[in-house]
Parts: sequence; structure tokens; C-alpha cells
Amino acid sequence: MTPAPAPHRSSRSRRPIAALLGTVALAALVAACGDDDASTAATVLVDGKPVVLVTYSVLGDVVSQLVGDAANVQVLIPNGQDPHDFSPSARDVETMQGAALIVANGLDLEEGLVEALEQTADAGVSVFSVSDHVTVRELAEGEEHGHDEEAGHDDEAGHDDEHDHEHEGGDPHLWTDPLTMREMIPALATELEAVLGVDLGAAAAAVEAEMDALDAEVRTIMAAIPAGECRLVTGHESLGYFADRYGCELIGAVVPGLSSTAEASAQDLAELSEVARETGVAAIFTEVGTPAQVAEQVASEVGVPLVELPSHQLPDTGGYQAFVVDLATRIADALAGAA
Repeated sequence: MTPAPAPHRSSRSRRPIAALLGTVALAALVAACGDDDASTAATVLVDGKPVVLVTYSVLGDVVSQLVGDAANVQVLIPNGQDPHDFSPSARDVETMQGAALIVANGLDLEEGLVEALEQTADAGVSVFSVSDHVTVRELAEGEEHGHDEEAGHDDEAGHDDEHDHEHEGGDPHLWTDPLTMREMIPALATELEAVLGVDLGAAAAAVEAEMDALDAEVRTIMAAIPAGECRLVTGHESLGYFADRYGCELIGAVVPGLSSTAEASAQDLAELSEVARETGVAAIFTEVGTPAQVAEQVASEVGVPLVELPSHQLPDTGGYQAFVVDLATRIADALAGAA
């Protein structure tokens, strides 16, 4: 299959200025919550159990399956809130300081938490980064944004390099592929065993088996789409792992970047609509963080339905497995029905 030409993309950020100016305040919060001796971070017990704090809900459910009753698993970013666009409160920082372990995605997915995580680690709290223990999806040429020359912007035009958000280490959306998530289970189990003093060998084996079964289920669901017909235009560039695993072609994104805090120009949107029509996409997919009016405009110009994907959140009922099945089912229903 020959990939369609990627639309021109902009690297401009629409991240709130207040978040960008909060660095000094955040450092002060962490310092106030921490201890002068970085090795003496105090672990808080909840219901007599140490707290394992996970940054976002989809990852939190996997951690819960692995931990069971050995710890109190808490999620920092509320389910349904965009992890790209979350900034911690003073209470959040305090919770981070009291955790026995923090489990984060890494690769700057949690943009507003990067400094807090670094400062918390400096205060003696263990931080486990999932992206350090999986095969990270490398970015194709032109897929990584944040360079003025690629987007046609320069500093004289008022563009600020410092505020571009780049994922230099690769694609952070690893949770959309259960086999990628499976890779981190042994290392996470080892880390949790060290922190909690329990044996998680059986639990780790069970979660790995669940991931294998989930992958097989997704393949069955996606088989409903005729070969070569899984062409995706997404809200932002969030489905790279899913597409690579299940044979889909990434045509483009409404928000042209790995972060939903990027911004599309009128030219970006016009070129996206053109390539979407040329390649015959059957739907435009939108998700949390995608401007609704912009997504509706693209879908209208292409003449296809707009389909919402739960790409960053758990369903109201069910955990990680239900999330992945729901994601695959919505894609398959939209594309197989149009074929």
C-alpha cells in the first residue's frame, strides 16, 4: 500500500499562556511540599495501603489490574480530560509527593506535568515511565512538528520556538496498542514489587495473557474492513500505534501534531480536506481536544460523517479492554459500513 502524501502541517501551539508562565509557581509548590532531604519523601497510606499514582485513566486501569489489592491506585488526570492539556493544582502536587510510586506515560504526553514529575522525582518519589519500557514508535519524516522551516514560520513573524511542543523521543500514544502495553508489564511488575514488597508474578502473567487475547479480538473486529480501506483522518495524530499494528493508513489529522495543543492553519485544513477526498476516506474521526467546529468543517468539505473516538478515556463502564474494543469497533463500523 502506498501512503498518501501528508498534508502541510503547522507547528504553532495554542497552549494557554498561563500554563507557560506557571513554571516558577510550580517549582515553588513542589519545593514547599517536598523535604530538604530528597531521600526522605514521606509515603502516604490510604486505607492502610500505599498509594500508586497514575497520570491518566486508561493507563490507570492497567496498573489496577496488575496491582490488585496490594495498593491504593489513584489517577491524577480526570477521565475524559485531555492529558495533553492538564496542569496540576497544589493538591495534585501534594498527592504526587505522598505516592509510593508514580506511573506516567512519558514522551511528554502529560505536557503540563513534566516539571512536576521531575521535581517530584528529585524529592525522592519513584517515577516509572512506561515509554522507557516499550518499543516506541518512531516518527516518519514530516510527522514531528515544531520546526519553523517546515511550517513556513519564522521568529521575525512572531513565532516563539520556546513554546513549540515537540515529542522528540517518538509518538506518546502507546496505549492504543495492547501489544505495546504488554511490553511494559514485566518491568512495571518488578518496580511495583520493589516498592510494595509483594509478589506480582501471577498477576503480571494474567495481564499479559489479557493483552494477547485483546489483540486477537481487535484483529477480528478490524477484519470487517476490506483490505486497503482502513484510511484514517483523526482529531490529532493519536492513532499511530493502532494504525501500525492493525494495518491502517494515516492520511492526516485535523490538529496537525502529536499534541492536541497544536494548531492548524487555514492552509493545513484546506490541504487535509483535499487529500482526504483524493484518498477516498470514509469518515473524519474526532476526539478529546479537537475543536468541534473545525472537525465539522473538514467532514462537511470532504462529504463524510464525523465520528467521535474515545482515544484518551475509559468508557463509563469497563476498563482498558473495553476501551480498546470500543475504539476498534467505532473505527470498523465507520469504515466497513462505507466500503
